[in-house]
Amino acid sequence: MPYREAKRYLAEHGPGEALLDEALEGYSFSKSEFFRQPLPSGAIEALVESISNQRTPGQVRVLDFSPWGGAYNRVPADATAFVHREERFLLKQEVVLDPGIPESDREAALRWLAQSWAMVRPWGSGGVYPNFPDPDLDDWADAYYGTNLNRLVRVKSQYDPDDFFHFAQSIPSDHEAGATPRPNEQGRGARHHHVILSGGIAE
Repeated sequence: MPYREAKRYLAEHGPGEALLDEALEGYSFSKSEFFRQPLPSGAIEALVESISNQRTPGQVRVLDFSPWGGAYNRVPADATAFVHREERFLLKQEVVLDPGIPESDREAALRWLAQSWAMVRPWGSGGVYPNFPDPDLDDWADAYYGTNLNRLVRVKSQYDPDDFFHFAQSIPSDHEAGATPRPNEQGRGARHHHVILSGGIAE
């Protein structure tokens, strides 16, 4: 169907949205990466096995595969602020924790998230979706914005010279561009229509 009609339909009939919204109640932690090549079958098997391995009550684990390519990649990387124009898919890994779970279970869940992400990172492009902030990234500015960072800094300096709109991983102002990034803070990104494997739920 035409683009606008498809967007309206998906806004009302997102696949699995109602079921997922019921499950995803609590504190969310996520990591993401873009990929330009298919994952090997062994890596896929390891991901699927790990999503339920030693999972305890009070947590939801998500592997969120968003297809890329197509119209996304027909736009040049420097045509907009969004730089990721050579990718095949995005993988967002997420764990949502019930606020009342024991600290030991919380730490174990975060270890799963880090280990699951590291499991497939060798095949990633190094790019990260900016709407899924990751406080553990060392070089987050390059991962989010790539070669567009310097131009975005110049735009910010023109329209927000006093850095009024800022957070831990926001585009730095011109005088901060060469400085050490601000201390990290946890954030939560936007939802996309996607294919989900979620701790026993397959959409």
